[in-house]
Amino acid sequence: MNPSAHSDRRRTTALAVVLVGVLCAATAQATIFSGRVGISSYLWERSETDTTDTRHLQNTGTLSLQLARIGGRDLMVTTSVRGRYDARNRGDNVDDYRLYNLNFRWRDIGDAVDLSGGRHRINWPTGTVLLDGGSAAIHPFRQLTLEGFVGTHAPEDGVVDRTAWDEGRTYGGQLRYTTGALGIIAVAFSELHRARVYEDIEVDDLAARRVGIDWRRTIQRFGSLYGNLVYDEPTRRIGRGHLSLRWRTSPTVSVHGQFRYRRPNIAYNSIMWVFSDADYYEGRIRFNVRLNSHWTANAGGALVDLGDDDARRFDLGLSHRYGSAMLHIKAGASGNTLGLSGETLIPLSPKWLLRAGTNYASYELYEDQNESNWAVATWAGVRWSVAPTANVDLEAQLLSEDITTQSDFAGDESDFRVIARVSWWFFNRLGNGS
Repeated sequence: MNPSAHSDRRRTTALAVVLVGVLCAATAQATIFSGRVGISSYLWERSETDTTDTRHLQNTGTLSLQLARIGGRDLMVTTSVRGRYDARNRGDNVDDYRLYNLNFRWRDIGDAVDLSGGRHRINWPTGTVLLDGGSAAIHPFRQLTLEGFVGTHAPEDGVVDRTAWDEGRTYGGQLRYTTGALGIIAVAFSELHRARVYEDIEVDDLAARRVGIDWRRTIQRFGSLYGNLVYDEPTRRIGRGHLSLRWRTSPTVSVHGQFRYRRPNIAYNSIMWVFSDADYYEGRIRFNVRLNSHWTANAGGALVDLGDDDARRFDLGLSHRYGSAMLHIKAGASGNTLGLSGETLIPLSPKWLLRAGTNYASYELYEDQNESNWAVATWAGVRWSVAPTANVDLEAQLLSEDITTQSDFAGDESDFRVIARVSWWFFNRLGNGS
């Protein structure tokens, strides 16, 4: 597609966003109009692969809008867009626009139906999909909900372009049931088709077909349990499994444990299947202790089994209302890493806040490496609360590293960066209804 076509599509999308807002505002009756506007400028330097350095001044604008309770009904319109432009890099300039969502949601139609349409995210037991299409939920009884979705698979990076139906379509259905004894149980099915061509050979467009089960249970005076299991039908095997628990042992101590099983999430019609894959097992445990009204301590560990290798992770942290510190250790398959980090917040007045921190890491790029590399990041900034709903942030960053294990990048190199942000939130009630 030529650049002018891209530009036309962007203008069309921007116009659609404005029209939706105008039409909805025109029918406002106790409508709630809220949103967030963010503008930032980031000055930084990057070393390219050809060893040259380029300076960048990346300007980013984000806009999130929401119209809720339109016409006094449970009807909502939401959109989130981002634009980015690099003012100093004229060659391969990063100039893009992203549309992360533009959708409506109408709930409790006839006290039994929920409808959604547009670009929105579906989070189901079978996985997460960014959808350009529609979804519906029917709840004929309080305990039972039937759901479904159909549409095209939207680009995960938020590119404005819409995927053609023949290029990438997806659909699915779900049944969710709530019981007092077992909690919430959801069984879902989803299918994804994505066109692929290797050289001149067009392959079957079936990318995924999955069945998933979710289970959630809250237990009084104990905590909560969560489980998830996904079966991949084309390969006839379990794709992933997850079990976690949160146990509040006392008013000041809680324990979080997890077990995960994974296989690589490879599309069924991808050429990546020519390579072998392996199982992935991970067990985690974390303790959180509230020492007093100001101090909290936490400690955690994880063991990862990769079949013919393994890795271990440990961390220890201490946090206060005005700061935190963390020690992180990793050993095993991906090499040894030692990390130290700390951050502090210093309120000077109700309107001014200072923030500073540092992060040090000594790491290997792979296991049993003879030498270690190091990296240090230090930052300091100030926040000015212009109003209860508006902030201005200015932050300076100094990054240093020495990749001693690769001669092309060895040596103490540093990079100074500056970022400025303006953020504004608003909340208004339109119309005269209550």
